[in-house]
Amino acid sequence: MLVAALIGSLAAVPGTAAAAQSPNWDTQNSTKWLTTDSRTPDQAVTTGDARVGSWRDAEGKHHIGKSYFTFDLTRLTGTQLFTASIRTPELSANDCEKPRATEVWVVEQSDTITWANPPREVVRAGGPTAASGCTTPWLNWDVLDVVKQAIGEGRTSLTVAVRVSEEFQGDVAYGRTHNAFAVLNTTFNTPPGTPTNLHLEHLPCTAEPTYFHGTRPYVSATASDQDGTYGLDGRLAFWPVDAPDQRVEVQTQGRDRVTGWFPEGMVQDGGTYAFAARAEDGFANSEWSAPCVFTADLTRPANAPTVTSTVYRENGGPPGDGGDGIPGDFTFSADGDQDVVAFAYWGIGIQGGRVAADQPGGSATVTVTPDTDGLISIEVSGVDRAGHQSPVRTYLYWVASTAPSADVSWFEIGVPRDVVLTAGQVGATTFVYRLDGGAEQTVPVGEDGTGRVTLVFPEPGQTSHAFTLWTLDATGSKSGVYEHYIHVDQVQPWVDVDVWAGLVGEKRVFTVTPNRTGVVSYVYRIGEEPEVVVPAAPDGSLTFEYTPTVPGYSTVLVASVNGAGVRSGWGESALIADAPAPAVTSTEYPGYPEGGGPGVTGTFAFSSPQLPVVSYRYRFNDEAEQTIAAGAEGTASVQWTPSKPGYHSLKVRGVTATGVETDESYFSFRVKALPPTVTSPQFPDGGPSTAKVGQPIEFTVTPALPGSHEVLWSISFNPPQVAPVGPDGKARFTYTPLGSFQLTVSSRTPGGVVSGDVTRTYSVPQ
Repeated sequence: MLVAALIGSLAAVPGTAAAAQSPNWDTQNSTKWLTTDSRTPDQAVTTGDARVGSWRDAEGKHHIGKSYFTFDLTRLTGTQLFTASIRTPELSANDCEKPRATEVWVVEQSDTITWANPPREVVRAGGPTAASGCTTPWLNWDVLDVVKQAIGEGRTSLTVAVRVSEEFQGDVAYGRTHNAFAVLNTTFNTPPGTPTNLHLEHLPCTAEPTYFHGTRPYVSATASDQDGTYGLDGRLAFWPVDAPDQRVEVQTQGRDRVTGWFPEGMVQDGGTYAFAARAEDGFANSEWSAPCVFTADLTRPANAPTVTSTVYRENGGPPGDGGDGIPGDFTFSADGDQDVVAFAYWGIGIQGGRVAADQPGGSATVTVTPDTDGLISIEVSGVDRAGHQSPVRTYLYWVASTAPSADVSWFEIGVPRDVVLTAGQVGATTFVYRLDGGAEQTVPVGEDGTGRVTLVFPEPGQTSHAFTLWTLDATGSKSGVYEHYIHVDQVQPWVDVDVWAGLVGEKRVFTVTPNRTGVVSYVYRIGEEPEVVVPAAPDGSLTFEYTPTVPGYSTVLVASVNGAGVRSGWGESALIADAPAPAVTSTEYPGYPEGGGPGVTGTFAFSSPQLPVVSYRYRFNDEAEQTIAAGAEGTASVQWTPSKPGYHSLKVRGVTATGVETDESYFSFRVKALPPTVTSPQFPDGGPSTAKVGQPIEFTVTPALPGSHEVLWSISFNPPQVAPVGPDGKARFTYTPLGSFQLTVSSRTPGGVVSGDVTRTYSVPQ
């Protein structure tokens, strides 16, 4: 209620919107306190509780005291103060039958306060306000006016005296004890700070003249408020500098940003305009910022600049001027157009930029160093103070090539070759080259402008090498750069294989034909096996045999070696060695359709018609893997008895005499169920049912699974129950229905073989 009443009573500052921020609330304890005592007139008491009025000590001696509290007003400096109250919590009263006679007085500042040296009491605070009762911790005194006056006078602290009125000060019955910490409660508003960091679009506002090219520039400023920026609004003012009476103000919302656009139609070409910003929190406004002034320039320069160069002629043809890497001067001229203050330039093979004219409408000269040769261009436009660019002037020129050249022949691995170098730079003294980005090597330029370098590539593998070449003159100036990739023939041998795809253990014959002369040996590697070195035949060829012992794909690599020990690149071939899965057959369980039955032993035959094996590893379902030796013909058979109907699986691998395993054969088959027959006199075949709710129903079960010794039966989804099979080969049980039901029945042998289920639904009338 207090907050609502406070806010409702606050009036908005003229020129602002309704209050956007809530007042600040601040609670602070007194920074120091003391009690004066008539019994110790020259000493202050700063421990214990704060005593006011009269009291008697343990010896019955009479005391009179006052308590003083000092509060820090620094935070309130420069604020709008809405409320201010001091709370002096009471702890006890000497006599609750006596009315409260406590007073609070603002006192003059004093460094030393005692009973004998009390400060002058200036003005009495309003109040108190308190709830009913003898004592209260919520004893409040209104100090709004005195705090305002203190802040207005520039004081940073306020001291008050808490005392009993003069009339009752000596009466012990009116004495009271207070908490030693009084509290100053205030509500206030700190005016926002003047906006800073004004920008016109992306341009910061400075004292320098500013020109802008748009009709509705976007403006911004940074707002601040010691109370925080939540709910902080802003206001922008726009006006023509020569017509301030046309000022337009616009309120904005943006917390710590004041942003907006110039009004439509205000900005005209050639006019000078200003904007300023202020912040508004609903209670107070900041000062207006200093104005940001600019001149509108809405017209771009009409004519393209002229371009000249003393080094690179315009429209020059081959062989060209200067050279790549040779700087040249280019002069741009606005030809007196006072609107042009700078030039922008760019182009292929040069590093562009922007340069200021020597005066409005004047000229500028830049040095450009082309990094390529041939026909290139420089594009130039004049730029006015607002950033408008004139039409573009295109200046075409031909840059002479200074790069050297190289006569590079075809290289073969390990064979040295000479590379003839020819300089293109006038006055070149040194060739500099680099292979594959390595260290720089130098060769002197001969009198005929050429040089020679011998290169050899002895290591196989890398077929292309980067060759980079340039020249230097006597001054150290660098020419253009020649780049070339040298191809090195790896002279790989040709490799053929007889029986590329075959079986594990099947011999392969490789024939290797050289791709160069002087071959004395070969190195080959198959898969991940170690390298093998073998001598070459007199004609330089090679034939070797290899028998794979493991299944899979293997890469075959072969390299030739000549008399100098230089190895060729790898010639490549491959082979595939298969280990086909064995065949599985069964008469009792053919796979499809279903066959046999639970407890019916089946024979499963294994054979490996393609790859000779000496044993088989097999596993039924999730049982442990077993091994059986193969017969003389490589076949074997096993017997297995299923314990339940349904789908089953058999996995088989063959094993060769060398331990190689074949691929796995997966044989799936289905075992036929042997469910029992179920009869009931209450449900005769072809006759009417006599079953009734609440009356037992008799069932007779005849197993079809040989050796069954018990029957399992269940109603719907209930747990199964067991009925024994009698000497007559039948099992009997009864069930008392509560209505229609579903019966599931199966049989089981002592060895755990189950027959499979028979399920029937029986209708019992209610």
